[in-house]
Amino acid sequence: MTSLSLLRPEAFKYGVLATDKIPGLLLYGPPGTGKTLLAKAVAKESGATVLDVSGSEVYDKYVGEGEKNVRAIFTLARKLSPCVVFIDEADAIFGSRSGPGNRTSHREIINQFLKEWDGMNDLSVFIMVATNRPFDLDDAVLRRLPRRLLVDLPVEKDREQILRIHLKLEQLADDVAITDLAARTPFYSGSDLKNLCVAAALACVREENEAAAKALAEADPDSRKSMTDLYPEKRTLRQNHFEKAMQEISASISEDMGSLKAIRQFDEQYGDRRSRKKRKGWGFALADDTPKESAARVRS
Repeated sequence: MTSLSLLRPEAFKYGVLATDKIPGLLLYGPPGTGKTLLAKAVAKESGATVLDVSGSEVYDKYVGEGEKNVRAIFTLARKLSPCVVFIDEADAIFGSRSGPGNRTSHREIINQFLKEWDGMNDLSVFIMVATNRPFDLDDAVLRRLPRRLLVDLPVEKDREQILRIHLKLEQLADDVAITDLAARTPFYSGSDLKNLCVAAALACVREENEAAAKALAEADPDSRKSMTDLYPEKRTLRQNHFEKAMQEISASISEDMGSLKAIRQFDEQYGDRRSRKKRKGWGFALADDTPKESAARVRS
């Protein structure tokens, strides 16, 4: 959906697609789930250039400079077309104008964004917005983002695939079971899983250094061996390395965090219909509506 207007711009020049084009896409979800990677994947698929925009590139201490920066962003995007304008941490730029403490400059910058956005008739530029706090976005911005996709924490099967990708070039000992690691890492984001693999590899390197230093100290002084001669040709990650890594790297978000609950509530109310499901809890599995056998006997 996102890349179609970039791949087939001629198909959007007539009929309903010409009058009701999708002006932008909102990606929201917990931090570290790959929203930025999705934007890059869209650009690669469509052959478009990615223009990253952050709050520091928009705001300025001088009055009126922020609006100039916004105009410059859209001018550059048209020159780079086909282009995906990716606005990360969008709540820093598009925070609600009715919120407490918002300055006049903040309102003017949002107004300028909306003006440029509405005047963008060229379908060779697509706007993608990512945030961890979709519930803080201004209502007018949300209206211009009719497609809203939840980029959620990976489930167990997805965690296993992510771990396999990060460990595909590593040599694993027989006692390492990736399926077991995936089962033991609930609420880990893709970024957390990457950090876990890095921590395990570092634990292995530290262990190799200690073993080499000990062997060198016990070796014959006339052998003329160096530390590098005692290192293995390729490190082997063992289960104990992952155990140490799991002590250092924990999930960056938990189920009872208010931000995760707020994201799920936003998804229920405003998310894409295909991702909108009625949930009875905030967990990853739907509650079982089937009455327990013992409870059924009591009621009868």
